[in-house]
Amino acid sequence: MFSTLERSFLALDWDPDLKKRYFDENAAEDFEKHESVEYKPPKKPFVKLKDCIELFTTKEKLGAEDPWYCPNCKEHQQATKKLDLWSLPPVLVVHLKRFSYSRYMRDKLDTLVDFPITDLDMSEFLINPNAGPCRYNLIAVSNHYGGMGGGHYTAFAKNKDDGKWYYFDDSSVSTASEDQIVSKAAYVLFYQRQDTFSGTGFFPLDRETKGASAAAGIPLESDEDSNDNDNDIENENCMHTN
Repeated sequence: MFSTLERSFLALDWDPDLKKRYFDENAAEDFEKHESVEYKPPKKPFVKLKDCIELFTTKEKLGAEDPWYCPNCKEHQQATKKLDLWSLPPVLVVHLKRFSYSRYMRDKLDTLVDFPITDLDMSEFLINPNAGPCRYNLIAVSNHYGGMGGGHYTAFAKNKDDGKWYYFDDSSVSTASEDQIVSKAAYVLFYQRQDTFSGTGFFPLDRETKGASAAAGIPLESDEDSNDNDNDIENENCMHTN
């Protein structure tokens, strides 16, 4: 037995005669392998972004430890909860759950989420029949590397002028390809609605419409009229339950 500064080693030197007498090399080579030796753990599964959104809008039964207070009977009751989407903004921000919390542990979730670069169709998740266009293209991704106690952020972003993807890592900027964007590090996804891509900025069609109206001599809606219309819409959409 000998040691170094960091670790110790144990060496066994066989006497040649004893080795031949007590150690059968053929038997050692012919040993029966247990099935566990050939076991290969399955690759970590991946999930699709649409599966995550579908789960987000699925009806959930509240547990006995998380009851719902009923305003009619004035008691806590076991109930179900469901989240629905009514309308979507020009820029859709999707925050993936990358951290798991429990009473005893905290963990980083590295499951690969497969999300589309172009043509994310959200129509199947909207309950509003008059929601309008709801197809999106990816414009940026925020990545997180490391654990909960610390980590490093990088980003992918698409330049609207040259149509190329770029990778941002602190002060370093480099070109990127689309096959680099979908990774286990993806944390926050930024999508832009397709009907807002024909102009400049995040709300190009609104600006183009106002500019065209002004050039044609069409009066624009005042702030007071806009507020009145917003109030009318809120009143129409207000739902009362007994």
